[in-house]
Amino acid sequence: MSKVRGDPLRVALAHPTRAALVSSLNGTAEMSTVQLQESTGVTRYHLYHHLQQLEKAGVVENHRTQGRARWWRLTGPVEIPDDDASAAPTADLSVLPDEIAELIRAGADTHWVAVPGSARDAIAAKKLVEAAAAEWGLDLDLPFTFTPSGLLLVGQPRKRS
Repeated sequence: MSKVRGDPLRVALAHPTRAALVSSLNGTAEMSTVQLQESTGVTRYHLYHHLQQLEKAGVVENHRTQGRARWWRLTGPVEIPDDDASAAPTADLSVLPDEIAELIRAGADTHWVAVPGSARDAIAAKKLVEAAAAEWGLDLDLPFTFTPSGLLLVGQPRKRS
């Protein structure tokens, strides 16, 4: 099965913690790791994980200016997409596999099932999809760090009479 790749900035900002980090940094020149941890309320381990993802996407950078403290800043202006997690995603159909795009164009019945916001729920949803893929003998090939925010269910188009 082919992978659907997205805009790296959108992918980086898809997680609410990363979006919160960028929002915190948007209003200031720089913040220390401790300040960012206080603003998001996540553990230090999770904070560094999310900062590394943002750094890899080129959104933030860190530098040391005082002792061992790490200071973070945005690499440039960042507009956070205003997505409603409960709404169906709007996307350019050309990024979908051809067979899915054709089903949607033909009037397929689609349903968006939002995954509740906790990491535990996202991991459970990913395991559910992986178990279904294994049951049907499908090669899913999801990245280790992929956590779904929802599931898009696509049914066959209804026959028109």
